[in-house]
Amino acid sequence: MSRLLSTSITAEREHASLWWGVLNQLRISNELPEWVRAKEVGSDADYRGAMIERSTVNQALFGTDEIQSGGDLHPCAFEYQSLIDLMELERTRYLTWWTLLNEMRARKQLPEWVVTNRIGHGPDHERWSDKAVKVNLMLFGQPHVRHLATQLRMPEGPRPDSRQRTASLTPVNC
Repeated sequence: MSRLLSTSITAEREHASLWWGVLNQLRISNELPEWVRAKEVGSDADYRGAMIERSTVNQALFGTDEIQSGGDLHPCAFEYQSLIDLMELERTRYLTWWTLLNEMRARKQLPEWVVTNRIGHGPDHERWSDKAVKVNLMLFGQPHVRHLATQLRMPEGPRPDSRQRTASLTPVNC
């Protein structure tokens, strides 16, 4: 299961990263509408925030900052509620990216190359959701856990560096 789990988590994240990549490309080429640009998505800071959330989930689940697709990492003992909160916090950022792309599509503000690649529309979201369901089933035995999340925002204030996160989030049985 460990290789399948790391592959499934990586697939879910790679799909969502495509959304950031599109937003980033649109930002760089100055094609983001002002209402989207004001949200500071698609920026390097946005990407760093996603990497912090991703690393936090990796630490809680595997006791390491990074995982590779097909990696033979074994999940640590983890507290379900804490892991659900961390994973859904990470997914909230991904959903924000998709929602903005979908809204741009609805307003006919997406460039043709994005529309042609079918990014930011319902079936694109469904493909990503299927990947999230696969991960949820492996970890929690149920397809959807967002309704169980108690915290969907990163706490305000300075973000801990990797060493601080490791000390506070590494489960005992890693």
